[in-house]
Amino acid sequence: MRFRWDWLSSAISVPYVPTLGPVRPQALSAELFDAVMLVAHTGRFLPYDKDRRWSSTKDERVITQEIIHRPELTVIPTLSTRGRGLLKIHYYGRGKPDIGHAAEWSLTWMTTYGAVAGRLIWFDDVGEGARTRLMLKTFEDQESGVSGAVMSLNDCPYASTFPAFTEEIGPEGFAFLYQRMQAGIDDGPVLVTVQDDRIVGAIGPLATMTDSTGATIQPPQYFAVHPDYRGRGHGRNLWRASMAWGRANGAGHKVLQASVGTPAERLYLSERLVTLGFLHTVDVGC
Repeated sequence: MRFRWDWLSSAISVPYVPTLGPVRPQALSAELFDAVMLVAHTGRFLPYDKDRRWSSTKDERVITQEIIHRPELTVIPTLSTRGRGLLKIHYYGRGKPDIGHAAEWSLTWMTTYGAVAGRLIWFDDVGEGARTRLMLKTFEDQESGVSGAVMSLNDCPYASTFPAFTEEIGPEGFAFLYQRMQAGIDDGPVLVTVQDDRIVGAIGPLATMTDSTGATIQPPQYFAVHPDYRGRGHGRNLWRASMAWGRANGAGHKVLQASVGTPAERLYLSERLVTLGFLHTVDVGC
């Protein structure tokens, strides 16, 4: 199917695209939604899909035959086969969706397509009760200076402490990244900061890519500071160093998500990132 922009534009309050996630407002278009539909059942990645860094096959796929597209409402279900099999219902419309109706959709589609969990996702620009804030970083001509405490993992004299760091910070993604490093896969530079002769914070892998408009952006990275060393400026130093790297490598923008109420969200707000809106989720039909 093809999407009508006059219908979508009145229903979309936040620049978020199923299977792609948040995008720059300038990249949002009916053509972008149409492109997602073109690869919906193929397992292929679009060239501007940030997740293509991690796999050769796209796991989350749009269930095109169940899409609801009306002047006031667009509903796009997707299915991920990783893990338990997750059905996501992306709701674009005015106001909060009817949870009861969403639960009915979820139960029907879970049964039809073999999912064992269902999740409703919707968006607004208010944020009350939201779990996730979507944010935009626009790079300046000169990003803030980089602290000498930040260095590349490859140049770090305490690189041998990185495996312990990945285990101690919990499910932040660095354990996955370290596994790829062990397998000889180079995803890009990782920046680290050190205290007490050990790595206590990291951000990476650093990279750039083009979005659907051809603009160079910096995709999201894994970013974490050890809980015992937070509040000491390590996170800000790492963030600014990664932004300086992005700017030096031609990136003009970065779009990311931050869990509401977390240190990362507070850091991004203090660094003057622009809020694009909020993402709400609730489990339905489970």
